[in-house]
Amino acid sequence: MPVTQLPLIQVSGVAFLSVLVLTPYIMRRLIDKNYLVPDYYKKSKPVKPTYGGITILVGILASIIVAQFFLESAQMVQMLMVYFIIFNFAIFGLVDDLLDIERPSKFFIPFIIALPIALLNIDPILNFGPITFKLNFVYPFLISPIYVSVVANLINMHSGYNGLSGGLSTILLTAIILNSYVLYGETHLLTMMPIYGALLAFMVYNIHPTKLFMGNVGSMLIGSAIGTFIIAFNMEYFGVIILIPHVINFLLFAYWKAFNKPWVKYGSVNDDGTLSVPNYLTLKWVAPYFRRMTEFQATLISYGYTILFCIIGFLIT
Repeated sequence: MPVTQLPLIQVSGVAFLSVLVLTPYIMRRLIDKNYLVPDYYKKSKPVKPTYGGITILVGILASIIVAQFFLESAQMVQMLMVYFIIFNFAIFGLVDDLLDIERPSKFFIPFIIALPIALLNIDPILNFGPITFKLNFVYPFLISPIYVSVVANLINMHSGYNGLSGGLSTILLTAIILNSYVLYGETHLLTMMPIYGALLAFMVYNIHPTKLFMGNVGSMLIGSAIGTFIIAFNMEYFGVIILIPHVINFLLFAYWKAFNKPWVKYGSVNDDGTLSVPNYLTLKWVAPYFRRMTEFQATLISYGYTILFCIIGFLIT
């Protein structure tokens, strides 16, 4: 049975409404349990609840329950396998939030928990424009989990402003959904609707000025979803292009660490509300380093970088 627009609306709608309705309750519980962090780019540095990615997880679960009524068994198995990987990363992110996992483990463990992607019967042919590589065993068991784990970490790293990580992820997911529709029609759309609907609702609370931070549980969940969708739906070349700003952010960080530059995790806020950043060695600091601007303006510029490369991705793939 072909996927129709009505199930797409229903599945994404359940995720959206679940997050929209339950988030205020979850926020109160997080505040009661003192899961709070400072909002560093506000003059008074108010504390706000974190680990908001839990609300996205709840919305996805509610949506998957509804999705089973619209999918054939083979499609449902694919969806469950995709979200099994995503839930693994969400759990890893939550553990990292609570226990602060050491950095080397943050690169090794994601590879392990991404290995189930090999069970998705993904195409072993790797396409980069006119160049193709057939990698029968290497692709599903090595390249694919590395790709997913790298993307998850890239998404997790490119954060810090109100609504930055969530907004960029929303842009990326929108681009992936549109590209999937261009390539395959409605075939894969329903698989992506649970997290898309949940993320859109979460942004109501996460956009500037943020009421709730997503934490590592949220960024790892969303990052793994982006990586998994790219691999599962054979959009590797497109994925590399749309993630170029995130790659640049990582390379700036790598340069910072390699040359032992003084480590400063956060900037500060001037009396006029503009940002004061110590250097330009993270992408979100580049624009405010060279020109005075507010956190919201710097966030919009970061959105612009990603939108630009999403457009480029559509034009050249």
